[in-house]
Amino acid sequence: MPKDPHPPQRSRLTQKDRQSAATKARLTDAARRLFRQYGYHNVSVTEIAREAGVTHAMINAHFHCKAGLLYELIQENNDAQIAAIKAGLPDEGSTMERLRWVIETYARHDLEDTQLLAVMQAYYWQWPRETEDRNRAHLAQALSPIAQILNEDVDLQKLSEAEIETLIEAIYAIYTFGLRPAIYYDATTESCVDTIMHRVGRLLDGGRVEARSGGT
Repeated sequence: MPKDPHPPQRSRLTQKDRQSAATKARLTDAARRLFRQYGYHNVSVTEIAREAGVTHAMINAHFHCKAGLLYELIQENNDAQIAAIKAGLPDEGSTMERLRWVIETYARHDLEDTQLLAVMQAYYWQWPRETEDRNRAHLAQALSPIAQILNEDVDLQKLSEAEIETLIEAIYAIYTFGLRPAIYYDATTESCVDTIMHRVGRLLDGGRVEARSGGT
């Protein structure tokens, strides 16, 4: 057979790419050790860089700031949690019961350290565009169990894909705002989840009314 005159190009990592990946790995490993030992707020970027054997400028170059390093570590932890939730999603129960299981699971995880949650919520408004793009892709995975539950609700099946997506985004907004009492007023996880689910219930009531009217 004749050879393909335009064979596919193989992706090759350059020496610079390998060095960059190695530096990022050293920084995340160092940050994980120091945060675990001393706490996020008690560790400086200079100390992280020294532990990793690089200059502190590398933190800004690879992660934007110290909060960006924390974000990287949280995302690594979240990957395992997302997989566990997808695997353990209840098949039985009402829409609200199943949603509560998902939201309660995420809330317990997010509220393990309210100070770190506050750092992340502040960082959401500061990070660069590429981090926003990554986070949106990651968030789509995290919210996929909620999407599955809504799509399986017979009372919502007349809604369009865009309308379901709007409901999912609204649930996420309710969830995010609903955790704030735990940060500022020492509210319990259970009370936060109760408030979140009450608001989600009102939201879905409106969605069902829209579905009965025929949707868009």
